[in-house]
Amino acid sequence: MTVPADYSDTERDIFDAALRVFARDGQRGARMQEIADAAGINKAMLHYYFRSKEQLYEKVFAFTMRRFMASFGASLEKAPTFEETLRVFIDGYVDFVRSNEDAMRLMVNENLTGGSLLGEHLREATKAGDAPPTILVETIAAAVEAGEIRRVDPDHTVLSVVSTCLFFFVAQPTVQVMHPAAGEDWDAFVEERKEHLFDLIYRGLSPE
Repeated sequence: MTVPADYSDTERDIFDAALRVFARDGQRGARMQEIADAAGINKAMLHYYFRSKEQLYEKVFAFTMRRFMASFGASLEKAPTFEETLRVFIDGYVDFVRSNEDAMRLMVNENLTGGSLLGEHLREATKAGDAPPTILVETIAAAVEAGEIRRVDPDHTVLSVVSTCLFFFVAQPTVQVMHPAAGEDWDAFVEERKEHLFDLIYRGLSPE
């Protein structure tokens, strides 16, 4: 995970270690001693930088969400058509998760434990208008009004798109049993999956 340039090397090590531990064990299951060990420092130094596990979790989660929002938000805003916006969203979401699986696990764990922090960040990003799901919702609504796609509920449609982009990562062991080729070459399977999702969703939204 990349952190801002004004963080010290020690803080960078802590962020990397904390993300791995929080992603694996969740906030409740993680231990500060584990994070200190993973960062190669003692627990006293960890508490010098972050006075509590809750504070560290909030900072790691906030930075992870900023990275997610920024990872393909600019590309979405530049996409001139619904077709291109859908393509950018699917490719960007899948590529982010593939390159940041610990971040994906962190967000999944946050959802499983109530999601209050995730909800807070999503509401802030939505108000700012730069959340990728919000951009896609607005694009779908405009495409419906223009007659480019059939009349669908934009919010439900985005939820379906997000779900299909995320599920095969969350259920990777099951997917690899159902699709042996995924176990042989996961990266190739992911690329094929992106193409399949785009084709399925785009054609499914074609005007009736």
